[in-house]
Amino acid sequence: MANTAIEIPFYVAKYGEPLIGAASEMNFESLKTLDGTDKSSSAPTISEIGGGWYKFAVAYGTSPFDAGDLVGVIDADKNAVNALETIERYIPIEVRLDFYALRRLVGRVNQLKGTGDMGIQDILGNTELLLTITENEAELIRMPGTV
Repeated sequence: MANTAIEIPFYVAKYGEPLIGAASEMNFESLKTLDGTDKSSSAPTISEIGGGWYKFAVAYGTSPFDAGDLVGVIDADKNAVNALETIERYIPIEVRLDFYALRRLVGRVNQLKGTGDMGIQDILGNTELLLTITENEAELIRMPGTV
């Protein structure tokens, strides 16, 4: 089962006003994992929500979100068609596994007693993210502040 994508929104303004109709002029200037691995070649597509808001979607475990958290910069005016100022043109972004953890806190969760596998579900009960337990130990103790 593939994990369902989470959508990451961001806002773009031109001279303080919402920039609309510009999704085709946007791309990722950079996209990297926290260890510096370049994931730009598998950057997701950017689409418009409306009113200056845009989004892209990623799914944990699939490229580019297959090697840990991501950081990057979106160039909101790749061909300078919209004449954005530098401060408005480059949008920093981050995608973290924590975003899924937040879904766990506010969403519906099921856990299999036999394996411990945990599924985060949408409001209809469809599993969006499956966290599979692969520990071989009979007991796992987690202590705050330790690795």
